[in-house]
Order: sequence, then structure tokens, then C-alpha cells
Amino acid sequence: MSTNVKPVCPTDCDSLLPVNTYNECKQNVVTGEIEKIYLASGAAECFTDWSSPIEWLNRISETSLDVNAIRMFRGIGDLPAATNEETIISLGQKYYGEKTFVVNFDIEDCSDENFEFMRYLECQTTVRFWFEAGGYLWGGDCGVLANINANYQIERGQKTLQHIMLVINWDDDFYPQRVLSPLA
Repeated sequence: MSTNVKPVCPTDCDSLLPVNTYNECKQNVVTGEIEKIYLASGAAECFTDWSSPIEWLNRISETSLDVNAIRMFRGIGDLPAATNEETIISLGQKYYGEKTFVVNFDIEDCSDENFEFMRYLECQTTVRFWFEAGGYLWGGDCGVLANINANYQIERGQKTLQHIMLVINWDDDFYPQRVLSPLA
């Protein structure tokens, strides 16, 4: 289970729907793949305000040995639609369990340091995780507690790129929170 802040859910059938917007002249369309991921120790402290660029700049480091340090990786990734189990309950109603989320992320920078970082991830430790896509930062004050399956791929061909492949998994009832990226 992640540390994602949950929306206030209704407790009965009389609750009001939340506010929404729709602009017939210009829709708010968001494009783009996952461009960056941010990883911290599972024991790292939460942000006071994760939308603050100052807090991020104080914690992003390639070399800091502080447990709260955050490592940033640039690459190409996606977040397919989450999956969850549907259970039929009384009166023909449906109950949906926790969703399973997967982020697929490829890193082309195969430096010795990044290769050893990938090998560390093979220890299967839990990390805190944020990601950036389409001008938004996802993950909330505490990030998402996730597990990472790390692999290295060497393809056939003289001009192919080797790359580090991360598959980041977590379960939660809701998608992670998002804000306009303070790091953009």
C-alpha cells in the first residue's frame, strides 16, 4: 500500500459529486510520456510541501549519503491503466479491490554508477518514488512506496542502445496525487 493521500469518499447515496470543469472552446489536454523518475530510500522522510522547488533542490543529489536524498533519472516511461479485481456482491453490485499500478521506465544512460544502482535495485528493497510527465509531478508529499524490478537489456545490432529497464509496481485504491511540476 502506498502512502498516497486518499480522497474523501462518500459514505452514502446522498453525497454530492465533486466539482469538475469542461471548456468547449479549449480543453485542458495533457500530453507526454514519463520523462523523469525520482527515487529515495523507503525510510526517507516525507516532504513538508512537495510542490516547493526549494525542498526538491535540497534533496536531489547524485552522491549524498543522507537517507532523505533523492536520486533523479532521465529516460522514457509509461503508466498503463491500472488493473484491479471485480467482485460481484449482494444485490448484483460490484466491488473493486485495490488497483495494481505499473510504471515501465527505460534509462539510456548506462554509466557505471547507473549500472551499479540498477544492481542495487535487484536487492528488491522498497523505495519512495515520484515521476514527472506532461508538466506534472506525481507522488504526493511522501512519494509512492513501490517495488522495482530492474533489468539490463542488450539488443542485437551494431547501432542499438543498451538500456536499464525498470518496472515499478505498487498497489493502492487511487492514482497518486499530482501537481504542476516545481522542477520544470
